[in-house]
This record gives sequence, C-alpha cells and structure tokens, in this order.
Amino acid sequence: MQMPQVAIVLLNYNGKNYLEQNLGFVQQCSYPNKAIYIIDNGSTDDSLAFVKANYPAVHIICNKENLGYAAGYNAGLAHIMADYFVLLNTDVEVTPHFLQPVIELMEADAGIGICQPKILSGTNRNRFEYAGGAGGFIDALGFTFTRGRLFDYQEPDNGQYDQNEHIFWASGACLIIKAFVFTALQGFYGYFFMYSEEVDLCWRAQTLGFKVYACPKSVVYHRETTRLTDQPADRMYYIFRNNYVMLHRNLPWLSAITVLPARFALNKIAFFHLLFIGRFAHAGSIIKATFHYWKWALFTQKERTPKKALRKCQGVYKGSIVYQYYLLKKKKFSDLVPDVTKP
Repeated sequence: MQMPQVAIVLLNYNGKNYLEQNLGFVQQCSYPNKAIYIIDNGSTDDSLAFVKANYPAVHIICNKENLGYAAGYNAGLAHIMADYFVLLNTDVEVTPHFLQPVIELMEADAGIGICQPKILSGTNRNRFEYAGGAGGFIDALGFTFTRGRLFDYQEPDNGQYDQNEHIFWASGACLIIKAFVFTALQGFYGYFFMYSEEVDLCWRAQTLGFKVYACPKSVVYHRETTRLTDQPADRMYYIFRNNYVMLHRNLPWLSAITVLPARFALNKIAFFHLLFIGRFAHAGSIIKATFHYWKWALFTQKERTPKKALRKCQGVYKGSIVYQYYLLKKKKFSDLVPDVTKP
C-alpha cells in the first residue's frame, strides 16, 4: 500500500543560516513518499545558491518579493501537488521519524484536517516551545495559549501532554494540513502577513467541520520564539492588529460585540503599562494596530467568511486566562483543563 504523498515546504526569506542548520535534518526524514520544497520570498542573501549547491534534490519556488508567511505560502503552494502539506519554519529541527505518527493519525481519522507535532524549545530541550507547545488553545476573549505554555511561562516536558488531543489551532512553525483542506479554505488570509494566520486558518477549518489535532508522538525542536514582552515594536503591531482582524472575521456578530470591546479595554491597559515602563514605541504600536484594524474593518474587508462562535469550537477555555494567570497565579495548562472544551 502506497503511503500518501507529502510535500515538506519551507518558507525562506534571507534564511541561509537556518537552512545550513536544519535542512539536513529535513532531508534525513525517514518518511518514504516525500518531496522537499523551498518557497523563497525574494531573498537577497545567497541562501538559494547554498541550497542548489548542497541540496540539489530540493525543489525551489520563487516569489518575486517578501509576501510574508500567509501570502507567501499561498503563492508557493499553488504550484505543489501532494496529499499533505507540511509547512515548516526554517528554524525548526525535525527528528528523523517526526512525520509517520502524524500521517498515520490523520489517515486513520478522515475528519482531522490539520495537525501539529509536539514542539519543544531548541535552546532548552526539556521545555515546551513558546509558539507551539503540545497544541494551541484559545480563551473566551481570544487570547491564545498552548498545552505547555501560558503567557511567558513554559512548562518542562515531563510527558504530561503526550496524548493525542483535539485542539483549537496548530502552530505555523510545523503545521501539517491535508491539501484538499487547504484548498477548501482558500489558504491563509493574506492580509495578516505574519502572526495569527494559522489560528484563523484552524478556526475556519473547524467552521467547515474539520478537526485540528496535536500528535505528541511526533517531536520537533524550534528555535526559541521571542516572547510577547520581548517582541520588537513592529512585530507587536502585527500581533495586536491581526488578533482584532481574526476575531472580527470569525466571530458571529453577537459574540463580536462583546469580545472585541473587551479586547480594546484590555489592550488599553497594556498601552498604559508600556508607557509606564518607558516602551513608547511598543505603546505606539498598539495605537497603530487599533487604527489600522478599524481602517481594515471599514474600508478593506470585503469577503464574508462563515462564522462559528468560540463556545461551539473545540480547544476553547471558557474563561479568561488573563484573570487566571495574573490574578490567580495559575501558570500551567493543566490548571485550566476542567474548563477547556473536549470532543
């Protein structure tokens, strides 16, 4: 029996150093029916020359400019034929057998459209990585977190989240999606450029009836993602703007009129906190993000996406993790489990 055709696809932008470190691990992946692709987002370094010289079997697709994560993948994946797409950051180190458990899980359950492995820190390998952990969740106000990471606290991996789990979102650092599901969703929403695009994709997948899963038997290591509090101001802008846009696109209006005002209020607190500690550029990024969200809402958005309330999705914490983390001092995902929706 032939195994499904898998395309492992790395999006590159001036990432020669990461390709030098990690492309060899990708090539050593033991899954037999695979092809490796690099979508290049208009790099100006010599990363493509490095790939051509050292990995001639890797297929290269070139975008003319840096389209960001969302639109960059959309453009490149349009040229790839496969049963599954593995969207892999260039700064991720895969293990030799990372792919088999995921494909076996997704083949066994036709309802699973998207999956992710367990993502551990590349710098502290016994801890969950900030951006992916053992699967992504969301709270009632649209704050994202993972099994293994609440805000800035990353749990050690002691096998506590080693079971397959129905989750809300899979990390874009290593996201495995059935190709027909990606097509049905019309790919990522290109306006995001970076941040929130995978959460939006997974939310829309749930709206169409597909399940999103974490498969911890599969393990990869991700270079430590910069925590929210350490992000440059320009990246913080995308984080705040895109969270507004994601909520606006996916929430039914009755939910949106309560959730979005709550987020505006909480982000105003964050704005004054940043001013108080002297991070004026970061505070300004929140103002800019809010302004550009309203500009998008009033003048840019045209499509009407299907909506699904968070309370009807899987992988949702019914309360506020801001309250639980900062006021009640709960640091671990396991502290929230009784109030996280289950299949």
